[in-house]
Amino acid sequence: MSDMVKVVRLYAKEAPVGVLDGRLVGLLVQQEQAAEWAVGPADDGFRFTVKGTEETVVAEGSDRAPVAVRPDDSPASVWRLQRIDEDGAVTITALDELRDGIYAIDQNGLALGRDLFEDRSLLPKRVFVRTDDRDPQWRIEVLV
Repeated sequence: MSDMVKVVRLYAKEAPVGVLDGRLVGLLVQQEQAAEWAVGPADDGFRFTVKGTEETVVAEGSDRAPVAVRPDDSPASVWRLQRIDEDGAVTITALDELRDGIYAIDQNGLALGRDLFEDRSLLPKRVFVRTDDRDPQWRIEVLV
């Protein structure tokens, strides 16, 4: 694995995250379908790519919408990471600063996250750009 990427698992509201029909989703069941993500630097942020593919996490505009996963190398696929701990939030600017922990993920101030209110089924839960969750936190587990 290149020093230019780290392989991680993403968890939204503690559900591992994967891809379903070209959309980013939290998997409450069928967690074996969770993706491993190659995180690499891009412009002034990071790009999340499904390991072994060219499919990246992409915001398809600035309106509230489900997040797409598709090949993209535009600014729409660049995300800012902020690690959250007892001292507050710290923006991650280099890949070597990425470690296991709790993070906020956003693009131009538009937070990435699951809905604040979701149906109670065990179906996969969509991830949105400009989520309505007031405190959208992600757990990142660094694998490599």
